[in-house]
Amino acid sequence: MTLKLAVGRGILGLALAAPLARAVSAQEPRVMVGAGPVYGRATGSLSPYVGGAWGAGGFVAFGPAQRMARLRIDADYVRFVPATAARPYRAALPVFITSGSQVFAATAGPEVRLPLGRVRVSAGAGAGFAASTNTGAVSGIGTDARFSGATAFSDLTLAYAGGGGVGLDLGGGRTSVWLDLSARYLGTGPTRWVREGNIPVGYISGVYLKPTRSPTTLVVYRLAVSVGVPR
Repeated sequence: MTLKLAVGRGILGLALAAPLARAVSAQEPRVMVGAGPVYGRATGSLSPYVGGAWGAGGFVAFGPAQRMARLRIDADYVRFVPATAARPYRAALPVFITSGSQVFAATAGPEVRLPLGRVRVSAGAGAGFAASTNTGAVSGIGTDARFSGATAFSDLTLAYAGGGGVGLDLGGGRTSVWLDLSARYLGTGPTRWVREGNIPVGYISGVYLKPTRSPTTLVVYRLAVSVGVPR
């Protein structure tokens, strides 16, 4: 009699536990979506010529919450603060060049997470593409009229990225909510940049605009709020 009672209780326990396990599993987000403001800083050969860049970014991550590795897709858009530089020309009269730049990059790759209670540390890398638009306008004595207005140079190149971040679990009940702070190194292929010194003086054409072709390397910082999408 005791054995039958124990078996009955065991079967009843399994019957009750199965729906509960499915309910908990259903609440575990397999997809995380995040977005927030972005600050970028140029590195390498571009750093002396362009300042900071502001914009927005976001990501979508795929993978069960209990696994350490998952697939992550990132997208960032940054716009550099326009800059104006001058150089002497005839009779020390200045010639001005005004430049502006913006970069959109999207990458995808693996991400590894290490949970530490309500805090998690993550690192990842990815590859994708980048679209850059750089503009320049030249004004002053002897400037060719073709370059007095804004001239745009657009390039589409491959991109690569790698970095890490720290996340804080904000709770959220049935919906997982995280605050994420991350830093990524972002690089692209050769891009035409307009910067100080890109205004040569020709014997016939006078002052004109000639962009510099250079790889783009940035350090991108992002503060994002991410939300889990329940199954």
